[in-house]
Amino acid sequence: MDSSREEQAMLTDAARIHKEAGADAGGNEIRQAVIAGIELGRRRSWQGRLTKGSFLGLAAAAVAAIILFLIPVIHDAAPRAAGPAGEVNWGGLEMFKRLYSSDSEAPTLDTAIRHGYIQEINQSVASGDYRITLNAVTADENKIIFLYTANVAEGQEIYSVNSARIKNPATGYDLENGGGIGAHAKNNGHDDKRIFYGRGAILLDRSKPFPEQLEADFQISSMDKGKMKDLAKGVNVADVHYSPRLKISFKLDPKFKKQQTVIVRPGEDFMLEGIQVTLEQVELSPLMIRTVVKIKNESEITWENRQKISGSVHRNEIMSTAKYGTTEIWSPTGTGTDEGFEHYFGSNLLDKPESMNMIMKTGEGKNTKEINLPILP
Repeated sequence: MDSSREEQAMLTDAARIHKEAGADAGGNEIRQAVIAGIELGRRRSWQGRLTKGSFLGLAAAAVAAIILFLIPVIHDAAPRAAGPAGEVNWGGLEMFKRLYSSDSEAPTLDTAIRHGYIQEINQSVASGDYRITLNAVTADENKIIFLYTANVAEGQEIYSVNSARIKNPATGYDLENGGGIGAHAKNNGHDDKRIFYGRGAILLDRSKPFPEQLEADFQISSMDKGKMKDLAKGVNVADVHYSPRLKISFKLDPKFKKQQTVIVRPGEDFMLEGIQVTLEQVELSPLMIRTVVKIKNESEITWENRQKISGSVHRNEIMSTAKYGTTEIWSPTGTGTDEGFEHYFGSNLLDKPESMNMIMKTGEGKNTKEINLPILP
């Protein structure tokens, strides 16, 4: 199981670096528009058919992990509540609840599976000691979420799935990777290191044609049995083996194309670090909620102020209440913009939420402040 020249170059680099060390409307109208759009898409499909930090993995090999092992591995870190686990029967995908308590996409997957907004693929490809299975996908015009299982032969143990990506053959380019998470299977309370469950996400540009025929492309990294016993001492990169690229072609269900994004403009003003800002825009779709915060006064839009407000928020979540209960949807990612910042969340819109609030927490200790901003109604 020798690595290719490409992997050897990556290993060399890792060792060197380690050494150097649009629509406007009121809340009720928007909610009804979202629900109507989702219901319309669902009816059409029936007629046609039908990074916060505790799971970043293996800190002792952090530099090498950044380059070589791109899917963070859960090692039974303290869980963070992602919603009411166990309420939704995931059926043939139940084993992926292994990721539930640490996965920001758990509420989204709950909702998608509850409403049949899922496409089971269950295609596998194997080469030598390695096998990958693409179990299922769900998608809308902003995002693709995919679930997969990696297996290795007797005598090997999976260190990670160091690469999980999706290509659009129509363009010849990989789609934008939105990150992922994974963990070994559990067997009688112990990790089964020959089986690895993973969840990946792909970000889509809805201004471009919706992808149809796609190719999932994986690479598994493994070590000989027993080599992973004491990872706290670090990883000897020479002990790591790699699978060939393992590729699976599949076609997205047309029902995913039907769901449109609705844009809400709350215009809710509030203060961050003494600077007046506004919740300018919220984009709502079945798998993604994107919030845009902007500095309100143009004269205050400076690099320093943008850094100040984006760094002041240490927790950002959406509380969404539907007939199934209240779901906490938290944001693992955000980015600065020319006028402020934006955050990306999962979504439970298919549950037809009755209300939805974004809650931002700033400050520390006695100065902790909670800012509650209504999105719906």
